[in-house]
Amino acid sequence: MTYSTKVKLSFISAIIASICWVMGDILIAGFTVDPNDYPLFTKDYVGKVDPEFSILMLQGSTERLMSGALIAAMTASLFLPAIWLAIQYCKDKNTWYFYLTYFVLILSVMLMPLGHAVFFFVGEIYKSIYHTDVVAHPYLLKTASGFMKIFYIAWKPAIIVLFIGWILYSLMVFFKKTILPRWAGLITPVFITLYQKPLISLLPTSDFKSWLEAATFNISYLIFFILLLILFKNKLDIKSN
Repeated sequence: MTYSTKVKLSFISAIIASICWVMGDILIAGFTVDPNDYPLFTKDYVGKVDPEFSILMLQGSTERLMSGALIAAMTASLFLPAIWLAIQYCKDKNTWYFYLTYFVLILSVMLMPLGHAVFFFVGEIYKSIYHTDVVAHPYLLKTASGFMKIFYIAWKPAIIVLFIGWILYSLMVFFKKTILPRWAGLITPVFITLYQKPLISLLPTSDFKSWLEAATFNISYLIFFILLLILFKNKLDIKSN
């Protein structure tokens, strides 16, 4: 397989992975929720449940939440060629900062599936509390507390590592350690996410806005790799000749 073919296949893999993760985010967390509709969690059990996550997925069917968890978790490995692709823009691949950035970005992909899939279990346990008799709530609340601990342990490190990895990548671009122009450091997923958030906040409350909020970071992934494909693919193709 030629280098050019590897690059093309990696672009395809990156875009497919990004689309699958956008779909996964929308299915599992893309809900418009009014806290006033769920006083059980926002009033009765204040201090016992996470007020945001306890109501986030109550509207989702088991099938929808399961699909959202699986479509993303099962396609996470498609991000590995995407990371390989991004790192190909580095000039010197025998430096400590290259290995550090590559390692952190690979680690972020490894942490992503569990951090995403745990949303399903959190959603289902809170749905169980909401739809069962109050007599069963003490046990279910205790179970939900355990699920939330797993959620924070799995999800927060995944997000932190992911952000660190792309910040390191941006720094390499800014310091001319890649073949990309300096301004390209401002279109990595972390920065695109920052640009999206204030724009999304301006939209009126709707299902569409909820979808965008749920999938913000993976939309950033999709935009980033599309921009690489459109603006900078030839830099790697030239290198392969």
